[in-house]
Amino acid sequence: MLFLAAFSILVAVSGVFYAFTLRHLMVDMGVLKILPLAVVSVIIFLFTVIYYLQTALTDPGVLQQETPEDTENDLRSPLFKYVVIRNTSVRLKFCETCQFYRPPRTSHCSVCNRCVENFDHHCPWVNNCVGKRNYKYFFCFLTCLNLHILLTLSICILRCATVQPLWSDIASLIVAVFCVISLVPVLGLLSFHIVLIRLGLTTNEKVTHKYTGSDNPFTEGCAKNFLYMLCRPKPLRYEGYKELCKTKPRLALVKTKGKGYKLQEQDNVSEYSLQVENTDV
Repeated sequence: MLFLAAFSILVAVSGVFYAFTLRHLMVDMGVLKILPLAVVSVIIFLFTVIYYLQTALTDPGVLQQETPEDTENDLRSPLFKYVVIRNTSVRLKFCETCQFYRPPRTSHCSVCNRCVENFDHHCPWVNNCVGKRNYKYFFCFLTCLNLHILLTLSICILRCATVQPLWSDIASLIVAVFCVISLVPVLGLLSFHIVLIRLGLTTNEKVTHKYTGSDNPFTEGCAKNFLYMLCRPKPLRYEGYKELCKTKPRLALVKTKGKGYKLQEQDNVSEYSLQVENTDV
């Protein structure tokens, strides 16, 4: 499994770095000189692992599939419905597998065989989809991983510069080469997602050219997009989505005075869509 392989490589390479490179550098240059770098490196590594596990283990925003008994009356449902969000018509497609109309920005993952809200992509390295509920963890993981690689590479270069001949510290050399190889794709992926957040798009929307120019109704501008992604509370986990639509087809998920949310009926909410303040859907 790629998830276990990636996690094992991350821990193993970092372990070699701390056991050999950093320890030898402390001996050669003095503990007090290297200790601040070591503390910062360990903290970044711990955050990298934490965000990696959170991305892998958090429900990305799955909308529960319906049982055959619940879908007997939906055989003749039209394929598409439309809602208007900020003067832009957004298409809701009927999912033949999950048997409900997908809310805006929701897509069906062919790997997991489930609909995920704000679907970004399926990441085999975390063995999970990246969506509304774990995208923040995924972005923070990429950020911490890049910082960890850059700091590790810098310390390895410093170590290699203090030893003669160069191959006398083979552990530092191997770790440095591994960092150089992995930095290019990881840094490129982080840069790509920074651009996506600035535009207010998901990977799925970017690849499929769903919104072009200024017709994206979900963007709030660069600064607000980043603040919303990083600072918003963790979205609620939906259960029984289709049943809610059947009993109360005009439900909205609105913020309370505190940090929570509540479901309430609103006339301006289109059928088969759950919305947060009629914009976060």
